[in-house]
Amino acid sequence: MSTKQSAPDYSEQVVAADDEVFHTLCPGPQASYFSVAHGWTQDELAKVGARLTYLRSIPDDKELWPHVGHRSESLIREGGNHPPIWARADVTDTRLVATLAPASAGGQVLVRVDSGFYRVADLAGKKIGIPKGRNTRKLDFGRVPLHRGVINALALNGLSDKDVQIVDIEHDDFAVEKPSSTPAERAGRFTSQKAEGAADVVALAEGRVDAIFTTREKTRVLEQTGKYKVIEDLGRHPDWTLTGASTPVITVSAKLAEKHPDWIVAYLRAAIRGGRWVNANPRAAADLFSGKSGGDVDRLAKSLAEQDFVPKLDPLALAGLGVQKAFLLKYGYIKNDFDIGSWVDRRFLDEALATVDASASVSAVAAE
Repeated sequence: MSTKQSAPDYSEQVVAADDEVFHTLCPGPQASYFSVAHGWTQDELAKVGARLTYLRSIPDDKELWPHVGHRSESLIREGGNHPPIWARADVTDTRLVATLAPASAGGQVLVRVDSGFYRVADLAGKKIGIPKGRNTRKLDFGRVPLHRGVINALALNGLSDKDVQIVDIEHDDFAVEKPSSTPAERAGRFTSQKAEGAADVVALAEGRVDAIFTTREKTRVLEQTGKYKVIEDLGRHPDWTLTGASTPVITVSAKLAEKHPDWIVAYLRAAIRGGRWVNANPRAAADLFSGKSGGDVDRLAKSLAEQDFVPKLDPLALAGLGVQKAFLLKYGYIKNDFDIGSWVDRRFLDEALATVDASASVSAVAAE
């Protein structure tokens, strides 16, 4: 474990070869997960003289956390929006090129079954635990959605963080991940993690806190133990900002956008093909994702069928980024403000949408 804390220096980057583009994917069933699995991303990039490397297959020996801070001049990052907002605000210059299918569950407030709490209002004066990593040289990306979920749940019930005791559940987050050869390998490792071993769940079980906020996937597992129950579900409310502010995005390095715009267009063409395939084949997509990562195939297939997985620049999602950024600023997760509109660069997605069908047709002819 590295515990030495120094002033962050974000100038060091992970360097790619001249023909190499790095990519990273958060461990969820987004469009590029499937386009990479089918080989479409690799094929599209090969047509423009580039080769794809999964950034997380490279050991992070210097603890740069390049996926979180977007620390490469040849990186296409796909995943949750709070790390790229932090990267754009405080770390490096990037471009936002697409928004993705939102995770609409929202999250839930969890208490012990024997707590005597039935509403969030019952938590006035009580302790709500939120994990807090000790590593201050990166964004505490695990804490952000849980912290915002607590604030939202309190507001929905007429409370604020001043009406409860927020307890920081400190944990060691210095160790970087071990390399994963593919996005599928990494997704499988995440789904195998045990919900009951999480630091905040342990604190709840031991009575050090009265409630926590966590994801619906985790609460589903935890409730099955018979020890816990949900007293608030953000996904049940009509206010879209409770869930829509967490829409995943695709961001790219500013240098990559300047030097190799054709690589970005090629990547997005493949992502569009992947998104269309998921839309048309949700059960097959669930089988493919769950076959590598585990999980309930039927539940995932139903969830996939309810969303549009084609990358876009959705006005609602862009507005949600503003909501997320405001939270990050208010609670000190980012130091610098910026304009979301100036972050967006529509050229790449527009061209990809205009050329994807022709590109796919050429590939099909070449394969015959």
